[in-house]
Amino acid sequence: MPEKTLVAYFSKGGASGMYAQIVAEVLGSHGHSVDLVNLEQRGKPDLTGYDNVVVGTGVRIGRVYRKGRKFLRREELGGKRLAIFLSSGIAVDDAAQSKEKFLTPLLRKYELAPLMCDALPGKIPGPGGKLEDKTDSQRARSWAEELASKLALAATAAATAEQPPEEGA
Repeated sequence: MPEKTLVAYFSKGGASGMYAQIVAEVLGSHGHSVDLVNLEQRGKPDLTGYDNVVVGTGVRIGRVYRKGRKFLRREELGGKRLAIFLSSGIAVDDAAQSKEKFLTPLLRKYELAPLMCDALPGKIPGPGGKLEDKTDSQRARSWAEELASKLALAATAAATAEQPPEEGA
């Protein structure tokens, strides 16, 4: 039976949405049954039946989008294998700084322990206030491939832990 995975995202400039689509495609290619949900359209999808939840959101004017923060507050995430990504202009130059500034406080505040979390480059203000696209689809694909491997290991470990001991062992 394939792992059931929800990829939920909120995007204003389109970067987090593009990344979510890449993550969903990669996980699907690894045998996951994936549902891709835009939190703008379905703010509170039912998490029942999902083994894994991937949450993607963005940052604007120094704040993680409210719908992304609200989704991460959900208590039902505690029983799921979780991964989180965000797109940020700061991550264009320094993903570690973006992760520390935006993700780490959310992880502490909501007591989350994701298998993976990372900041990916987003869009930045350019000349005349127009957004410059600094997204990196290859980096997102690599992140999703690593996530697929970690989810497979976690699923195997969980299945092994659920196996009854052999008689005489």
